Amino acid sequence: MDIIECFLNISRSLDFTWNGLLHHHQRTSLIAAKIGKAIGLSDRGLLELFQAAAIHDLGLGSWKERSVLLSYEIENPWEHCWRGHSLVNGINSLNHLAKIINSHHDHWSGNNPSGLNKNSIPLASRIIHLADRVDILTYKYVNTLENTDAILNDIRRMKGKIFDPELVSILEEISQKDSFWFDLVSPLGKESLHQVLSFPHEHFGIDYLLDIARLFAQVVDTKSPFTFYHSKGVASIAKFLGQQLGMSSEVCIQLEIAGLLHDLGKMSVPMELIEKPGKLSEQEFRIMKQHAYYTYWLLRPVTQLFPLAEWASFHHERLNGQGYPFGKTGDELDMEARLIAVSDVFVALKEKRPYRSSMEWDQIARVMNDMVSQEHLEGTAVAIVLDNRKKLDNILEDLEHLLAG
Repeated sequence: MDIIECFLNISRSLDFTWNGLLHHHQRTSLIAAKIGKAIGLSDRGLLELFQAAAIHDLGLGSWKERSVLLSYEIENPWEHCWRGHSLVNGINSLNHLAKIINSHHDHWSGNNPSGLNKNSIPLASRIIHLADRVDILTYKYVNTLENTDAILNDIRRMKGKIFDPELVSILEEISQKDSFWFDLVSPLGKESLHQVLSFPHEHFGIDYLLDIARLFAQVVDTKSPFTFYHSKGVASIAKFLGQQLGMSSEVCIQLEIAGLLHDLGKMSVPMELIEKPGKLSEQEFRIMKQHAYYTYWLLRPVTQLFPLAEWASFHHERLNGQGYPFGKTGDELDMEARLIAVSDVFVALKEKRPYRSSMEWDQIARVMNDMVSQEHLEGTAVAIVLDNRKKLDNILEDLEHLLAG
């Protein structure tokens, strides 16, 4: 699996706002990579810079927070930096990015919560900060090429105060080419980034993908206190069901990854719908339904090792063809996709939601058996759930205690 393609596509989930799907992380990564290449970073340094830039705002919890950062000058940008640091720091194969993310809004002149200033701020953080603000400035103008002087003048005002003066000089030099600006607004920006990062790099395996999935599951689940362990719960239950059905350890890990990422597309749903203390209107439900669609397309390019996009995104499809968003029928749904669907329903019923309390097992059994009889869910998997009540309670209780601790 290609690490650049993986980070680019999964990180797109961070770019949903009231204005639709932006391309902020991709564009920031492109600007940062161009600056990094111009100052002679090694291939390893460029890859680390790209990875941190691709997920630099993962600590943002809501669309409202993101909208604040769309302003060029921000009074207190550091809270989401710290949250991002905390999220990444707990992931073994990604924790080397934590300090970079923590300081990606640090001011060159100092007075930062990190206590750092000037060259003590990680170089990658200084580059990402500059790249991030350049991208935000480009959103102000319909025709970026006609306003490059205005953009650069805004950057120069902060030279030596907010931004590393040497990096600003590098930006001024590389941005003299029209292609620098065209790349930012072109639909081919992704191809431009691949060209900048065209050096040989290692592909990664299933364990690394599992770590990335764990990270983004945290990002999704922390959107609401009502879902703070939902993705991890679905992943754990799906893995358990796979084990009970005698699936290989490799497939069970793949099920865990699909469970962790099944709600990635929920980043496209406003918080007020997720936390609404009542039934969604028809219009609101149509908005909610889009999350599975986005899960599919965000994950589709990520891996060819197993059908991750299908297993993760088909959790609202139903055997009788009445699910969403693709209207798949039973013969189009792998057993693994069926296990994710059953796990999603079970964990949702066990969770406390804004509009109801957690369901007891008798209620859960009635609901899930009804869904089997209506050809919504896979009966074999539901039977395993209902036959292992104590084990599943223990799995979710252990998970809840782990996350609470």
